[in-house]
Amino acid sequence: MRKTDYYSYWNKARVKKEKLLDRESASLKIIRKIARAGDKMLDVGCGNGDFMLLMKKHFPKAKIEGIDISKREVKEAQKRKLKVKLADIEKGAKLKANYYDIAYAGEVIEHLYNPDFFLEQMNSCLKKNGYLFITTPNLLAWYNRILALIGIQPLFLEPSTKSKLVGAGFLKRFKNESTPVGHVRIFTFSALEDLLKMHGFKIIEARGAIFDEGLPKKIWLIDRFFNAFPKLASHFVILAEKK
Repeated sequence: MRKTDYYSYWNKARVKKEKLLDRESASLKIIRKIARAGDKMLDVGCGNGDFMLLMKKHFPKAKIEGIDISKREVKEAQKRKLKVKLADIEKGAKLKANYYDIAYAGEVIEHLYNPDFFLEQMNSCLKKNGYLFITTPNLLAWYNRILALIGIQPLFLEPSTKSKLVGAGFLKRFKNESTPVGHVRIFTFSALEDLLKMHGFKIIEARGAIFDEGLPKKIWLIDRFFNAFPKLASHFVILAEKK
């Protein structure tokens, strides 16, 4: 079965980012605590390299590489003098074994048909006691629990490959865009923890992050309150260690 290419559409629709998203800011804070000079870092699903540039700024002595499935994004990242290559993690990215100290996968795992294969590759490419960062939406975010109770499709879940308005009920009036982003699997905290453990990783830090790309600014303050309770937050920011 051919996978629908949502990536191309959203790359074209992307607006220039003026500041870090909350999940990126949270990730950076954690990375700054654990990174060492000369670390080898990998950005999985690096896009046009925005986060890589930020990492290079904060860790100038680190060796930072990226992979992405989009030819357009890889080309743009390479124009920015970043070490990025075209790779489909679903088919196998051919990464060096036991090579990286830190791997970052921001908003990647929810797009994968086979997250197990992805984590097998991460385990293989990371050194012993290396770190894997994952950010991903939370199936049981505080508002999703409410929406499910009243019969509305929870946010982040996409039952249609044509429109994300399917099942949205009264939320349709608040959505400016109907094109799906290509979410395939959305996790609870316990599911993500079990999956990571099964593939040789242990969660050593978990934070929440707000859904600043999708929720109205009027409720960001409420959403931020739940960052203190990652199992209820909009997004997970997970730091896992390879055992």
